[in-house]
Amino acid sequence: MDAKELVRMGLTEYWDGLRKAISGLTATERRFQPHTHANHIDFLVWHMARDEDGEIQAFAQRTSPIWQRDAWDQRLGLPPEDDGFGYTVEQVATLPRFDIADCLAYYEAVRRATLQYLDALTPADLERCPDPVRRPGYTIGRTFSHLIVEGSQHLGQVAYLRGLQRGLEYPTSWVSARIPWPDSRP
Repeated sequence: MDAKELVRMGLTEYWDGLRKAISGLTATERRFQPHTHANHIDFLVWHMARDEDGEIQAFAQRTSPIWQRDAWDQRLGLPPEDDGFGYTVEQVATLPRFDIADCLAYYEAVRRATLQYLDALTPADLERCPDPVRRPGYTIGRTFSHLIVEGSQHLGQVAYLRGLQRGLEYPTSWVSARIPWPDSRP
C-alpha cells in the first residue's frame, strides 16, 4: 500500500462517518448549539467542504475553488469568499440557512476533484510546496495530512452534537459498518 492509498482510505473513512453522523437529523438539530460559543452542524459541514476545496483547488492546484467556479456560493446563498475560518460567534449563529443536500452535493463535487487530483500525483509531487513564500514547508503531502486531521476533528464535533441531542441513537448502518479488530489484538 502506498501513501496515496492511505490518504484515500482516510478521506473515505471520515466522509462515510460524516454522512452517517448527519443522517436523519432535522434542520433544527443541525443548527443546535449547546452554547453560544459553539459551532452547529451546518456550519461544520460547510466549513469542512470549503476547507478541502480551498486546500486542494486554490492552494495545491492554484485554480479557482469549485465553490465560486460552479456557483455553489449562489446555490447555497452563502458568502462567495468565506470558508468559516476565523468566524465570530455571531457569524456562526447567523450563518444563512441552506439545504443540507445541496451542501453535501457541493462537498461531493469537491471530494471527486480531490480524489482525481490525488490519483494523478507522483511521490515527488507530495513533496512539492506550492507557495513557499506564504506557506513555507507546506507540501502537498502535508496538505492531505491536514485534510484528514481537520476533517476528523470536525467529524468528531458533528458526532458529539448529534449525541448531545439523540444520545446513543445511531443509524443502523453504523453497526454494520464497524471494522472488526484483527485477531492479533492485544
